[in-house]
Amino acid sequence: MAPPHCEIRFDDNPQGVFQGGQTLTGSVVLRLDKPILVNDFRLVISGSADVRWNVLRSRQRSVTYVGKEELLRAETKLIPQRDESTEIAAGVHVYNFASPIPLNVPTSFEGECGKIRYTVRAILDRPWKFDQTCTAAFTVLKPLDLNHHISNLKVRKKQKLIKTFCCWPCASNPLHIQVEIPMSGYVSGQKIPITVSLNNTSNTRVTGIKSSLQRKVSYISQHPKQKTRVMSKFLSNDWTAVTHDESATYLIELDVPEVAPTGKCSVLVIEYLLVVIVYVSGLHLNSRVELPITIGTIPFPSSPTVSTTTATVSNEQTDETLTAIVLPLSVANDEALPPSYEEAMSGLTININDDHPSAI
Repeated sequence: MAPPHCEIRFDDNPQGVFQGGQTLTGSVVLRLDKPILVNDFRLVISGSADVRWNVLRSRQRSVTYVGKEELLRAETKLIPQRDESTEIAAGVHVYNFASPIPLNVPTSFEGECGKIRYTVRAILDRPWKFDQTCTAAFTVLKPLDLNHHISNLKVRKKQKLIKTFCCWPCASNPLHIQVEIPMSGYVSGQKIPITVSLNNTSNTRVTGIKSSLQRKVSYISQHPKQKTRVMSKFLSNDWTAVTHDESATYLIELDVPEVAPTGKCSVLVIEYLLVVIVYVSGLHLNSRVELPITIGTIPFPSSPTVSTTTATVSNEQTDETLTAIVLPLSVANDEALPPSYEEAMSGLTININDDHPSAI
């Protein structure tokens, strides 16, 4: 005789993607080949942010850092509560459910050292047997309207950098680099327009420009003490070969892939950076500029003409890389669709029953 089979379905939403403030609706379908006795049959809708990583202290000792924040918790009985066990007859049984999703819960995310995960779990509590569970994950997408962001994301940003090669008193003539972006907020599916201007008065040749979108995730533990682990990943890249560097301007468009928007909770922070690296010939260090980018879900309605507010930093440097941080950029085109579950989960293979071996 086949064991009980359970399935969780979301109403009119096979991808299981919801926004904060919406109502999560669906059904639990239970198929039985024979009647079974149960103490309880309940549904638990939960969401939490969890971080965990190990640090090796010696060959025989390691320290585990953990952090957790409860984001969502709702529980309902699928069958009436009774003092005695209840028999569920053979056949197909459908139990409908509905639960509001809080407006400000963070977007779903799965990373190397932590996750923000939302699940619906049906639990069969059977007498003298292990609990049997059925679990389905759903994606929460927190709306982030770039038009209502606290920072002025529409202001044009400009960053200047001066690089010299070798050391005083043998320092070369400078290489002038300017990176300019029109705005500082984007949504997935758009392109970041980057203007890189070069004025090379040195004898060191510029060979290329690499532009990248980088995601920086900060995992924050609570036990045994507060500690932050930062992990970065490049999501998209563009290489531009430089043929003229004495005085030249290069226009670059960098794709914004399907990613979760910028966001944070008490144990996990997701940020994005535009990284522009100017490569030079010889054994000199390359010049690097980092520009924080805000990734939202609702773009600007158009790309208006805005006055330039220049936040420039001009530094002379020897062969040490200068990291110049300026506010981000962005331009708005068509409104992008929300990411799928796999995209919001960073494309990782997820086992949502990892801590529930008696899944049905």
